[in-house]
Amino acid sequence: MTSTAAATVPATGSVTDDGSGTRAPVRVPFPRRISTDFRPAHERHLAWPKSFGFLSSQEEENHHLKGQFPLIAAMFYPNATGAELDLGVDQQSWYFLFDDALDEQWGRSPERVRHLVGLVKEGIGGEASPLPLAGAFADMRRRSCRDMPEDWIRRSAAHWSSYLDHHVHEAHSRHTGTPMPLSTYVRVRRHTIGVAPVIDLAERLSSCVLPDHLYALPHLSVMREMTKTFIICDNDIVSLDKDAALGEQNNLVLCLEREYGISRPEAIEKALRRQEEALHLFTGAHRALLGATAASPLDPAERDLLRRYCTEALQTTLRGAYDWHHASTRYRVQADAGRHDTTAFPGPTQLRSMRHA
Repeated sequence: MTSTAAATVPATGSVTDDGSGTRAPVRVPFPRRISTDFRPAHERHLAWPKSFGFLSSQEEENHHLKGQFPLIAAMFYPNATGAELDLGVDQQSWYFLFDDALDEQWGRSPERVRHLVGLVKEGIGGEASPLPLAGAFADMRRRSCRDMPEDWIRRSAAHWSSYLDHHVHEAHSRHTGTPMPLSTYVRVRRHTIGVAPVIDLAERLSSCVLPDHLYALPHLSVMREMTKTFIICDNDIVSLDKDAALGEQNNLVLCLEREYGISRPEAIEKALRRQEEALHLFTGAHRALLGATAASPLDPAERDLLRRYCTEALQTTLRGAYDWHHASTRYRVQADAGRHDTTAFPGPTQLRSMRHA
């Protein structure tokens, strides 16, 4: 097991230590939460990617550990333990194995990305390609769908298809060297950010699976879209320095810079305002939903289900992504390129504070 060092999540609204001089991150009003099974999940999580042939070298293992995927899964799914939490961890591991494959092997060729996406998409229906990425996805998908209702299986299949297909758009941009216009970037990023499948799995792991007639409520649609917007803004601000260093042109801050002809600090400020507005619309839609359902013909069980979905699927996704972005070393530019990377995850004191903050 690679040695670990303690890492803390900044207090809500604290100034990030990135040397950028930007103002404090957006304040998130939802409590920090983390699964009580986080540490055991961390200890066992490498076995799954290794079973598909990944992480065959110490360097690859260290790189994967740096992502702290058990931490983000434990934040997204604070009610999950044991095999259920492992499913959430494996989903996060797969996301980033896929992301790294695009960055390092496939991503600058649209045809190669389309071929990879086609192989992975076979797993949505349970077919397992011999390609390790596709086989791992199929395994994760089969476990996710076990004993789930048809409404959920159909919705989640559509979300995975959209997530995968939109990576071809990103590959076209990289291949031509032409950055996406702001409107195109935002449209594509709403899919490739991967938030919809995270929310879907939260329904399963927190026992708040919605039937279609509740899932389609307009206020919930607003809340889901604002969750995506908030996370896109937060992710792109946190990863800005790394993206710029790697020559990545498709980042929200860089798109805002080009679109409006403004400075980098002004673009960051504009992204932060977008993030604040998304949170404002999210909380406003939540209040409106509670008011509307109180006066609706929904029975008490349906109202309770909606309440739990908002708290245990939407709020945990938004807050979990925020906390992980500001704890993970994945998006940091290393000051010393030759430094050996080790993972960092919270110790007992930090875990208690994250659960109760």
